[in-house]
Amino acid sequence: MLIFWRLLFGHLLADFTFQTNFVNRWKRTSRWGMLVHCLMHPALYAALTWPYLGWTWVKLPGLPLTGWACVLIVFAAHYLEDQWRVFTIFKYHTPDNTLYFVWDQVIHYAVIFAVIPLGVQAPDAALMPEKWPLYGILFVLVTHASTVFVYFIEKDLYGRAFPGAGEKYLSMAERLVLALLLLVPGHVWPLLALGWLSFMHYLRARRLMDLSWLSFYLGGGAALLCGLAGRLIYYA
Repeated sequence: MLIFWRLLFGHLLADFTFQTNFVNRWKRTSRWGMLVHCLMHPALYAALTWPYLGWTWVKLPGLPLTGWACVLIVFAAHYLEDQWRVFTIFKYHTPDNTLYFVWDQVIHYAVIFAVIPLGVQAPDAALMPEKWPLYGILFVLVTHASTVFVYFIEKDLYGRAFPGAGEKYLSMAERLVLALLLLVPGHVWPLLALGWLSFMHYLRARRLMDLSWLSFYLGGGAALLCGLAGRLIYYA
């Protein structure tokens, strides 16, 4: 599973952290933008799995696939899926909603899982052989990925536009601080997390922080889950 976690980390970085508002608009209006976005994926995959790219990841009858071939397969599948999503949204007016977003991500994860090495050829047999890709995954989930997920839900319910830079990065910082407080050693971390939540709730109630209730509670829930997962991984 070592390669799977590294590929998943690379996917989240390319699809969320490095997919800025500009890149997202560019890929929806230009094939060059789509190509640039999708090329970020194999670049990150190759960088993160470099020691294993020469290994045989998948054994098909008469056709062993090395890491390089699998990375190219994931890139091609990602390009086709993203291009199809944009095409159906603009051509057939398919709702660009939460369900479509989640389905799109499920397809990407399924393709990644299909090319990871399993069995004796795998570089490890443990479920979580190393921690740093898991920390990276949790970081992206608690920051950029949570922002996009909350946006889709709010757009479906209230027709809200994507948050501006101020609201976006403020909510990301709020969630990240909460998640990091859950990693504090000892027994004081629940009080620290509760204190931070209370402080942020006070700021929102006094309208000193412009976050919707949905963004506050969904984002806080995501931060709690990621922080607790990070604590389990770190202290395991």
